[in-house]
Amino acid sequence: FLSKGGVLILTTWVSQAAVEEQTSVIFLILKVFCHLPLHKASPENMSPILQSVNGLRFYRTSDISNRAKGLLSRWTK
Repeated sequence: FLSKGGVLILTTWVSQAAVEEQTSVIFLILKVFCHLPLHKASPENMSPILQSVNGLRFYRTSDISNRAKGLLSRWTK
């Protein structure tokens, strides 16, 4: 999944869902990100993911913003 570009597709979806304010889709994709072995992803794949999730830190619903902050904290350790 990681090597075939699946993460980049999820990143595109989460960005589009944020524009369209589809909170349930965003939350679901963030849950998927929690379970993927992204520590194995290449840096060029991680950059767009980090940018997309970073943009969700201040999302209007606290569960999404908290999940985004948690993911960023976990990934930047």
